[in-house]
Amino acid sequence: MAPSPIVVAPSQNWAGNDGPWSSFEIQVGTPAQNLQVFISTSVYQTLVVAPEGCISFDPSNCAVLRGGEFYLNASSTWSTNTANLSSNIYPLLVDTQLGYNGRAELGFDVVTLGWKGSGGPTLQNQTVGGFAAKDTYLGLFGISPRASNFTTFDNPIPSYVQNLRNQSLIPSISWAYTAGNQYRLDQVLGSLVLGGYDKSKLVENDVTWTFNSEDSQDLTVQIESIIVSDSTKNTSLLPSPIPSFLDSSLPYIWLPVEACKLFEKAFNLVWDNVTELYLVNDTQHDILQAQNASLTFTLGNLTAGVSVNITLPYAAFDLTASSPLVTNTSRYFPLKRAANDSQYVLGRTFFQEAYVIADYERGNFSVSQCNWDAEASQEIVPIYPPGANGSLTAFPKESSSSKHNSLIVDLPAGVGAGIIVTMLVLLAIHYGRTKKLQRLEEHTTRDETRSPPIGLEYRGLKPELHAEEILRPQELEAEKSQWVVEADGHERQIFELSAREEPFAELEEARN
Repeated sequence: MAPSPIVVAPSQNWAGNDGPWSSFEIQVGTPAQNLQVFISTSVYQTLVVAPEGCISFDPSNCAVLRGGEFYLNASSTWSTNTANLSSNIYPLLVDTQLGYNGRAELGFDVVTLGWKGSGGPTLQNQTVGGFAAKDTYLGLFGISPRASNFTTFDNPIPSYVQNLRNQSLIPSISWAYTAGNQYRLDQVLGSLVLGGYDKSKLVENDVTWTFNSEDSQDLTVQIESIIVSDSTKNTSLLPSPIPSFLDSSLPYIWLPVEACKLFEKAFNLVWDNVTELYLVNDTQHDILQAQNASLTFTLGNLTAGVSVNITLPYAAFDLTASSPLVTNTSRYFPLKRAANDSQYVLGRTFFQEAYVIADYERGNFSVSQCNWDAEASQEIVPIYPPGANGSLTAFPKESSSSKHNSLIVDLPAGVGAGIIVTMLVLLAIHYGRTKKLQRLEEHTTRDETRSPPIGLEYRGLKPELHAEEILRPQELEAEKSQWVVEADGHERQIFELSAREEPFAELEEARN
């Protein structure tokens, strides 16, 4: 029997110096240390705040504000990463294309999802990074299945999600996530499902995207337009369509400077050069609330020629910044100016109204408007690997064909058995006729090979693996090791991190 999806419960807390945001709780080490983290759709490691992340001039409750600190020396199961004998300090690979360049001490330890007694999975020897940088105020739990590699591509370290699949704890390498928000239905917590999705959380549509060929930008969509609407008019805020990467690691939406200028005009925003934020004062906030504008992002799939609208109310952009982003707590609008097209990102702000489902075994994903029906009950749907019994499609769709597929998945046992018997009879008749024709045709030969179904072969996962365990990244052909990434994001050894290189100041100070 296939395993069920894992529903990762949120922590019930709101945190962060740029939100607030719905956090999730994890346990790291032995004995377990409880930590609050945010979900990252691009990170593939478990990143937690190190004690060096709170220093003398930080608030006295800094550790609480940052979701807790991980003391690696207090964990009996912590294993130092010895792949590089000169240093175990590596680049913190969180949105490096946006200029973030923190560092982390990487090693291996026990990681459990959820709080003690919640029944979440526990995995041994998971890649864990302790960091001090404040680019992300809380730690990040990475749900990307890419593997880490600290030396060469010959020894990749599987991610947490990959290990769940390898140990048959989830039905497939897939996930579904929305960030939640505080302005709907008296606060809506974040939602994360591994190996499936919650059908009650989304408004179904018929649009999917194939993963970008650039592995680190897999969740890339085309923003065809951004329209702001209020009671009097509709205004375009995007001069021309752009590609954009979906990444929940950070809150910001990064757009071309030309688009930012249109936002400035529409919302009377002023860029603050000191904080590099669009700060919003109380008077401006009252005006914007009264206008109650909404922004509709039209996301297109250029190959299929289809699109979907995701609409965000102004409340989704009404966020609060606190230290160390600003000296005094202030409202801000989470828009950033991109320097080039590699920086176009739809961050956590977008995930407040978007429900994203990623299927790494089919190599595609979907983006849907969140469903805000207060009466909707949780409905967890497994995503099975291609060809597995009981699942013909990964994503919910509005088309008649997809409704038919969903019916097959949910058939009662008796009806399903009848269909199976009927299919077996038809196959037997077909088989008999085929054998008869083969005896009449002397030169008939069997074709021992079959072409894989379109879209099933992705990142080293062969389509014929649907009846078998997914290969670990170590077993994939070298030319298909797209899930493997070097610890600094480059395809090279990392021996250049010499013992004399200065890590971030806080970690260096703690070691002297």
